[in-house]
Amino acid sequence: MRFALALVALVLVVPIAAAKPPPPPTEAAVVATGRAPCGLATHGGELWIGVYETGTVLRLDRAGRVRQRIRVGPWACRLAVADDAAWVTRDRANAVVRIDRRSGRQRTVRVPSPFDVVRAAEAIWVTSFDAGTVTRIDPRTLRPTRVIRVGGSPAGITSCGGYVWVGHGRDATWLTSIDPRTGQARRVDVVVPSPGWPRCVRGELWVTTPDAVLRVAPRSGELRFHVPLGGTPAEAAVAQGAIDGHWLIWVTDKERSLVHRIDPATGNVFDSFPAGPGAYSLARFAGSMWITSFAGSDVRRYDP
Repeated sequence: MRFALALVALVLVVPIAAAKPPPPPTEAAVVATGRAPCGLATHGGELWIGVYETGTVLRLDRAGRVRQRIRVGPWACRLAVADDAAWVTRDRANAVVRIDRRSGRQRTVRVPSPFDVVRAAEAIWVTSFDAGTVTRIDPRTLRPTRVIRVGGSPAGITSCGGYVWVGHGRDATWLTSIDPRTGQARRVDVVVPSPGWPRCVRGELWVTTPDAVLRVAPRSGELRFHVPLGGTPAEAAVAQGAIDGHWLIWVTDKERSLVHRIDPATGNVFDSFPAGPGAYSLARFAGSMWITSFAGSDVRRYDP
């Protein structure tokens, strides 16, 4: 799977915060998953994990216990979970698998090179990296209802500010916003190459690039921060911090197996701390942060 995007030179320099950073979080649990745990999703008191090489999906409860291992086939990765079902991408199989949360029944929807998936506006939206498209799937009929050509190697996808936002890899220097009602797509230029992984964090977009993270206004597309990090940033999420009760942005770095913590108000990097090998996807769950070790075989829980 094409998780590594081409590195680019640093463009701006953001100063390191002068304030004393909080102590690093505690690694409170390590849960074996099988080789190459990939995507994470939370819903209804459960944590779902797609495990790429073993082709399984794991369901964990709030205590971090594995309650179920579901075999879906090789290359299981990104997930979107709702009340009725979980959806998991299988990129090299050209498939998205729907798992009924009650019966466990699986159904497959054919989508070329599915890269990421999100549930938004009562539909399932899937990026296709090789095809340059985003597919809208009706979750009731399991039929693709719209295929939107966006170009530029679409990668990560999220819902923010009333729009579906798409990141792009390779030489692309833009994000794409899609109006979920009309399917109309709009390019938003961010200048920085390969803005691959947008995530909606407290109503704003945080987008990882091959060596930085961006903060983008989800309606105007205004670039508010460009925070150089080096390494290979993977994904961003929010966690409660210990600096005057302020929350912090966590960004994983899969090349250096690190997590960076950033003040969203200033763009300052407070600190970086070691995580599991190939630290990749992360999600806040049951008061802790969980991070997959894509170059390893586990998911790890970090407590404040």
